[in-house]
Amino acid sequence: MKKVFVTGADGMLGSSICRELIEQGYNVKAMCHPSSKTHTIDNLALEIVRGDVTNKDVLTQQMEGCNMVIHVAAVMKLWPRRNTMMTSINLVGTKNVMEVAESLKLDRMIHIGTASSFANGTLEKPGDENSKFIGKKFGMDYIDSKYQAQQMLLHQHQCNAFPVIIINPTFMIGPFDSGPSSGQMLIAIFNNSLKWYNQGGKNFVCTIDVAKAAVNALTKGKIGECYIAGNENLTYIEFFQKAFSFMNKPFNMKGVPNFILLMAGFVCSAKARIDRKIPKLSYGIARLAKENQYFSSAKAVKDLDMPQTPIEVGIEQSLNWFKDHKYI
Repeated sequence: MKKVFVTGADGMLGSSICRELIEQGYNVKAMCHPSSKTHTIDNLALEIVRGDVTNKDVLTQQMEGCNMVIHVAAVMKLWPRRNTMMTSINLVGTKNVMEVAESLKLDRMIHIGTASSFANGTLEKPGDENSKFIGKKFGMDYIDSKYQAQQMLLHQHQCNAFPVIIINPTFMIGPFDSGPSSGQMLIAIFNNSLKWYNQGGKNFVCTIDVAKAAVNALTKGKIGECYIAGNENLTYIEFFQKAFSFMNKPFNMKGVPNFILLMAGFVCSAKARIDRKIPKLSYGIARLAKENQYFSSAKAVKDLDMPQTPIEVGIEQSLNWFKDHKYI
């Protein structure tokens, strides 16, 4: 039975990946940061170890005896836009995992990137794996570091035949969101505190589908390739209407022009610099939010047998998890 090493195993996606690995019959060694809580995976039939991807010696020790690795660990903060920890974890940490996997001659490395490493498109012509990177314009270390890590891995494959496949998720909705991260929107709707929506939209995907694609990539897909893992291209109003409908709440949000969104983001960012508190809306996030972040996942569906679960399922799973764990 193959043994798979998973970094960032206690996070929203990592927790789903661990479950999918067990479901498919793999042995799982789950590495979590020393300061992280592991309640999202404590009840699973796997081995939990502690470590930091920036510590190459620990990685070497813990990855010994594994056949493959799924590298999920990353810092995903969008504020402040510039953060040296992003480079340390997302780039240097990925380099460490890659080098250890190569030195131990692991069969395959699956790296979790981001769809932001490709240009987004329109509803009529969504972005795909052939779209060029345009994220530099946002000036965010998260987006830049994830793209740099992706390019480093692809370069290592081209030069040394390093066996890597990159999974590029869009906006994930699902359980085990301990942060919470993407689920903050659903919590806000549940608590009647989200009043406004802006123009634009995103590609939304259930976390369980991304987990399935990542685990399937251990035996399927093409080495040295990227796969955008997404599903439904929805305007913000369409997504919010789905969420309100599922919660049996009357839709009462109001639309605001994008220039108002940008102004609010600018003011919130300025205030955050003074208060030294994370803003609910930053200027960088406002710039991202006004984009039509639409993508195609046709390649992942074809090559990795990635499911396309309706986003309502992800909304239900997310809310049920939040209720069970007293977030709402």
